[in-house]
Amino acid sequence: MATPKELVAKVAELTGVPEGTVVQHDRNLSVAGLRTVGGRGRAAAQVTYQDAANLLIAVAGSRNVKDSVKTVQEYAELKARDPMVFDDDGRDVIRGRTFGDALAALLEALPADRDSYANPEHGSVDVSIYGPRPVARIEWKVGDRSDTLDYREVGRRDPTPRPFADLQFIARFSQVTIGHVGELVADKSKPG
Repeated sequence: MATPKELVAKVAELTGVPEGTVVQHDRNLSVAGLRTVGGRGRAAAQVTYQDAANLLIAVAGSRNVKDSVKTVQEYAELKARDPMVFDDDGRDVIRGRTFGDALAALLEALPADRDSYANPEHGSVDVSIYGPRPVARIEWKVGDRSDTLDYREVGRRDPTPRPFADLQFIARFSQVTIGHVGELVADKSKPG
């Protein structure tokens, strides 16, 4: 699997966010226990698909770097009405009951077929993160099959209603980012 430094560089390259900003998001997640930690050299941390999903959520969904942890905590736990179902050699695998798990599942699944993210004509995945009220959407299309999965808050712990906000931001990334980041994590997990 990839090291945090490799993941940070890849996310910065693909999203266009300055590497120093992505480094700070990564550091915030590491300190909060939202990214795998390890030592140095051979004992260096190896990131997981969930670590990569958390970093993408932080980078795409945070308006300020100081909000990395809060952003991941709010968005990763958003719930879907219906989860994703993957076909694994004739067996249905259910993933994506939460937005964080859905993104991790896509990072794990997409690199298996480079054409699926290198050429949009073979299929597409668009991930949208909306704010300031946490909402996310995953839209995918492969051949004649497609689906839209919406992720929303369910049963907030804080009973205080969120204030109305007339300003909305949307951050989007596609199968290109998911495929290349997933490939980085997958390639590093294969013996050398």
